[in-house]
Amino acid sequence: MSKAKMSKAKQCQSPGRACRFAVLLPVVAILLIGCSPPAPTKPTLRMIRIGVLPDESRGMLQQRYLPLVAYLEDSTDLSCKLVLHESYEELQAAFEKGAVELAWLGGYTFVKLNRSHHAVPLVSRDRDLRFTSYYLTRADESATALGDFRGRRFAFGSRLSTSGHLMPRYFMRESGIDPETFFESVIYTGAHDATAIAVRDGEVDLGVANGPIIESMFASKRISRNAIRVMRETPPYVDYVWACQSDLPAAVRTKLRDAFLNLSEADPANATILDHLLAKYFVPVHPDDFDALQSIVDEIAPSGEPR
Repeated sequence: MSKAKMSKAKQCQSPGRACRFAVLLPVVAILLIGCSPPAPTKPTLRMIRIGVLPDESRGMLQQRYLPLVAYLEDSTDLSCKLVLHESYEELQAAFEKGAVELAWLGGYTFVKLNRSHHAVPLVSRDRDLRFTSYYLTRADESATALGDFRGRRFAFGSRLSTSGHLMPRYFMRESGIDPETFFESVIYTGAHDATAIAVRDGEVDLGVANGPIIESMFASKRISRNAIRVMRETPPYVDYVWACQSDLPAAVRTKLRDAFLNLSEADPANATILDHLLAKYFVPVHPDDFDALQSIVDEIAPSGEPR
């Protein structure tokens, strides 16, 4: 063996610094790999897209909900954006596609989305667990009961409206009235204010609409009590709810829910927001609150839609 090879062998046989360093290198490399930063996680949701039922004109929807959107932004660390839709069906489709995170839904739309997409109810207004609809006719109309309108023209709101279609149809059915055979014609106006205007303008003889919206139209002079009158009010039922996507993080759900629950008429700024929303305060709700409504939907529309 050459002197050079013998010298190198002796170095590696002794616990010298060079050999210890050579042995440690692979271990250090393994440890460094184990300590590498974890893979980046999905960023926390920062934008909440808010959809609302298009149950009034676009201008009224903006007037009602933009102050709420600003309040939600101030009350949470979330950015919020109001997204308006042209129809109930369009809002439902947007929720199904995940295009909105939070939505103001009628009870009928909610139970459909709860069953199909596990929509999570957060809060309702104080009035929504005992909601009512108004039957409207012209102020100069002499008829005083539903039976007086046999063979005349009738208007619902949207086909997916709880207060403008589903529940009035249910109550009429309970009274033995089938709208399609009882009335001369049945139309769907698409919105509550549109139904009131159709009655006022003589396009129909009788229409049914959301009670609080009609009261707000009277109060704001958008429609006159000298033009239309409330002929009848339905029995109460559960209706509107703010609901969110099931995959919305729990912490975000809590922030949104608490922001609604913290709205108080004692605060002048809050009182204005509540007034726009036709509410005095909000209450937490649970899916069980809509069980009776779900049963009615199943009874009237076992295939998923009313006639």
